[in-house]
Amino acid sequence: MYSPTNSKIKILVPSNQEVKLLKNEVAIFRTDIDGNILYYNNTFSKISGYNNSELLYRPYSLIRHIDMPKSIYFIIWKTLLAGHTTSAILKNFTKDGNFYWLFTKFIVQKNSKNNIVSFLIHGTQASNRSIKRIEPFYNELIKYEREEGVNSAIVELHSFLNRENIATYNDYIHNIIKEKRDGFFSNLIF
Repeated sequence: MYSPTNSKIKILVPSNQEVKLLKNEVAIFRTDIDGNILYYNNTFSKISGYNNSELLYRPYSLIRHIDMPKSIYFIIWKTLLAGHTTSAILKNFTKDGNFYWLFTKFIVQKNSKNNIVSFLIHGTQASNRSIKRIEPFYNELIKYEREEGVNSAIVELHSFLNRENIATYNDYIHNIIKEKRDGFFSNLIF
């Protein structure tokens, strides 16, 4: 699915500068089943730094940040190609080498014959709490990928979920998001 390409678009030297969406903004894009971008809205253009047509028909992998474990994308793609909606917290590159975090929901789109034809993706700004929770987990997976390979990282991901009594990566992400809401509302007195 995600593989390097010989594209004319190049990411500049990565920076430590984070770019954020406003609270009410939603970045929307659509890819084909091979991960090539078919559409993106103005919010996605704004956060990524690419103009309204620069990424069209280019692989999404062009904006995948090097801090994102390949094993997470493996799980996302496996889930999507099985026809299931999923969510993720993703770190991406901007055109100028900065980065942004999104809480992302992937929706499978099918044709009248029930064949998967594309994926619609909605992204909102990931909360600081969610990022602080997911980043060490991703760092551990990257460590496994470098030392043992992607397959070992996938095994470790499943082992972690089993230890935590969580069925899927999607459930793990929703638990992280839910913690934020529960934490906020648990402090309110009615």
